[in-house]
Amino acid sequence: MRKIAIIPSLSPEPDFVNIAKEVYDAGLTVVVVNDGSQEEYDPIFNAIGEFATVLSYRVNQGKGHALKHAFAYVKETYKDEEYVVVTMDSDGQHKVSDALRILDEAIANPECLILGSRKLDKSCPLRSRFGNWLARTLFILFTWTRVYDTQTGLRAFNKNIIDVIMSGKGERYEYETNMLLACVRNKIKIKEVDIEVIYINNNAGSHYNPIRDTLKIVWELVKFSLSSFIGFLVDYAAYSLLLLIPLEQAYWLISANVIARVISATVNFTINYKLVFRSKDKLWLAALKYAALAIFILGCNTGILWLLVNKAMIDKFLAKIIVEAIMFVVSFVIQKLLVFRKR
Repeated sequence: MRKIAIIPSLSPEPDFVNIAKEVYDAGLTVVVVNDGSQEEYDPIFNAIGEFATVLSYRVNQGKGHALKHAFAYVKETYKDEEYVVVTMDSDGQHKVSDALRILDEAIANPECLILGSRKLDKSCPLRSRFGNWLARTLFILFTWTRVYDTQTGLRAFNKNIIDVIMSGKGERYEYETNMLLACVRNKIKIKEVDIEVIYINNNAGSHYNPIRDTLKIVWELVKFSLSSFIGFLVDYAAYSLLLLIPLEQAYWLISANVIARVISATVNFTINYKLVFRSKDKLWLAALKYAALAIFILGCNTGILWLLVNKAMIDKFLAKIIVEAIMFVVSFVIQKLLVFRKR
């Protein structure tokens, strides 16, 4: 079986030639992607081209684009062969021995994506620990799947799942997280193998920006939160205005909550369908699924609200806020996994 190492690179250090040569000497077919480096770096890539395939383009497109560009090349070039792929970073963070270990894991587990997992301690740069902690926490929230190192660049997989790997969206660092999401959606198991952490010059050669690139990763959650907040404002305003009507009916609290929920649910569905999840379902189908969710949420919302006000004796306005906070999490998970789930 052919073992292929893919290494995307932008403005590499001169030592990258030795790094790529070490991978080649270990018996791997090496594919390097020059992701828009300036002409001054051409001698480095020319030297690598003597023993490896170098794919180049002049405008920087991002790590995700570089990886998918290489995957497409491998898929077409070696379509008649059995192969396994490992992706590595160009800054020397990954030991060749670790790359070989996760390649062997990918061969032994052809239905899995194998990750070289770094156990980040206080010796690692703060920005790396922060970015990985934030991405890990949000990945668990999104998928209910525990992956310790969501941002590792050392990954291996078998030929038979390359289409799933390539289906992840994004052109830059967010692609690495979206690759994992694609595996979760397609029930591809993610397996982690501990590797040694190597940081050269405090990771100064990394192009990963923990603030900018992590914000791209969490943008989907931010959009949902904004949509839910708008829905909450509409809901709370309608609920409060209705309670100002001097009606003495025993069930006016419940009636006001139901009316407010219907109004806010219409607003929330429109925003989520058009902007947040950008659903590909037909409008009537998405609306039907959302209506079923809205009825479920309404029942839970109203029941909990009634208990808090009438049994726990909590102020009816404060109780509304508590209930909405609880149902926010429930609503997000159900909408993400069922209502607006992408194919």
